[in-house]
Amino acid sequence: MTINETYLELGLHALGRSDEINPGWFGGHFGAALLAAYYMNQEYDLPDHVRSGLKRMADQFIARSPRLFVPYENETPDPALLNRIIEGLRANAARLSNSGHGLAYGFLALKAFTDRPDLLLPSIVTGFFNTLLDSSQGSGNRYFGLDDYSAYTLKQVTDIPEYRSLDDLGARALTECLRIIPSATIDGKRYHFTGEVEHGLTHAQALYEFARLGYPELTESGMNNHRIQMQLNRRIPEEYLHTEITDPPFETLFAPDYWSQVYNDPHALKVPYAALYLIRKLPVDQQPAAERNVCKILCQMN
Repeated sequence: MTINETYLELGLHALGRSDEINPGWFGGHFGAALLAAYYMNQEYDLPDHVRSGLKRMADQFIARSPRLFVPYENETPDPALLNRIIEGLRANAARLSNSGHGLAYGFLALKAFTDRPDLLLPSIVTGFFNTLLDSSQGSGNRYFGLDDYSAYTLKQVTDIPEYRSLDDLGARALTECLRIIPSATIDGKRYHFTGEVEHGLTHAQALYEFARLGYPELTESGMNNHRIQMQLNRRIPEEYLHTEITDPPFETLFAPDYWSQVYNDPHALKVPYAALYLIRKLPVDQQPAAERNVCKILCQMN
């Protein structure tokens, strides 16, 4: 059995309940994971073991948090509610916040609502809108050596060339996967060095998709934020560089070793989808190296 449209429906219901069950911006991960699994299955010619792995992982997230995936009932869809989702996305595109999570969730929701406008239900939209607002308000010391990243400006970006196109953005997100440093706790603070790089992939995919879906203003605003993100992701203490992962245990996104497992981290579904999307936009001769670099991230999933 493959991932059918029920997973799209459950993904949207979970996004709606994300603020109810897991208040704050983080709760959107799980509905977004189901949507990523659904669209990866729909959009690519995948080996059978990958399709089975997508479903196995999606089913595990549903089983672990059943309350999150309970459908809303007896509500009437309203196409005008899409405007509220766009409002929440604009708030997230206004500046870099929480590694672009709101946009990474949001483009998946926008795709799903475009395909299924009958799911523009008041409870789904209101709940997810609250999660989007939470995601748009991030600040603080997320990056090493910086007290408040929300004050970081584009003028301070010195190492990341200006993006002339979306393909520049996508290529940069993949290039930054060349050096992958495992997360570390420094002076009592956990820094997600690998996680920030993977968020560069999901953020980049979102910006491509907004342009395709007809919201170029979200893409244009987000591209500058992505450059800031790529600069901030490089804030890694020199004494931790020796922990770099150089030889992943597998080198393809379709590795059976990866897809035979189940993971607690919803990025285990979101990152392969984003990586596959971006890698396929590279020249063919550059794709194997980019794929190998992403595997340095995937091999750390838990």
